[in-house]
Amino acid sequence: MKIYKDLSVEIEGTNTNYFDLAEFESDDTSTALYYGYTFICDQAHSNLLKNHAKNIYLNVVPPTEFCGPYDINCEDRFDSIYSICPFTVDWLNKIKNTKKYQKVWYPFHSRYIPKHDEKKYDVCYHGGIHGPKYLGMLNVLSHFNYRYMTMTHGINPLTQSCIPHATDLNLTHEAKMQKISECKISVCYNNFPVRNNADLQNIKSQPYWRDNGAFSHVDSDGILPQLKSRFIEASLSKTVNLVERDHWNVIEHFYNADKHFVYFDNENDLKLKITEILSNWDNYNNMLEDSFDHSVKNYTCDRLIKYIEKNEL
Repeated sequence: MKIYKDLSVEIEGTNTNYFDLAEFESDDTSTALYYGYTFICDQAHSNLLKNHAKNIYLNVVPPTEFCGPYDINCEDRFDSIYSICPFTVDWLNKIKNTKKYQKVWYPFHSRYIPKHDEKKYDVCYHGGIHGPKYLGMLNVLSHFNYRYMTMTHGINPLTQSCIPHATDLNLTHEAKMQKISECKISVCYNNFPVRNNADLQNIKSQPYWRDNGAFSHVDSDGILPQLKSRFIEASLSKTVNLVERDHWNVIEHFYNADKHFVYFDNENDLKLKITEILSNWDNYNNMLEDSFDHSVKNYTCDRLIKYIEKNEL
């Protein structure tokens, strides 16, 4: 299988830069896999599709693409689309009367699994700040020996305003993974805010938008489910994932609560759960090992390519 990537419109340093899928190419070029948002939003690569009997797209941003002007028919030139949003997969298969959309996990290249050295810090968060609950989370973390990792580029104004609270800025991918591995707990949100009315109207412009389970709370709460890379990053760092429970709990399509991770429900519960985990740290050894083994066995980049090849070839 031939593999193409174009990350020219992605934010520098984002995780897709480290999939390194090309190394899993095979000699059979009748099928091609593409990743990078450019292949969807730009027709510049159309000629590539003519070189292969079957063309497959890997989409790791759903459902946030619908916050912008998005034509769902632009994906029709691909024979199969593998998506990390199970709700959008079901919706598009239904309204297009097809089976070409399939659910996959957010992959991680085993090359970047960090060393599991001494745990130096209590808890960490790595990512952007997207509203009041994130500010509350940072306040909770400030009561512990914490690390907050973020970038200074490609970020929203609220994240920019929180940079004084960051302990680590613009880490390389390897350095970020090593820092996560030095923390006992990682906080994870598998959802994304609808930023403004324009985003909301773009979502509502989609045909039968109410039938997409991912859009079930855009009116009431202004959020969408989105599987985040930080979960598998923490899992492979042997760090406890402390995950916000939300309307979708999309993580349960891939991992089991209380076996592979712990839920928290609100700011107060977050503080209580951090305290409980730290006070009973040795009790979480099995969770760390089970989550790590589950990720390595099922959700690495090489597993993804084998899964797609098994389905398509």
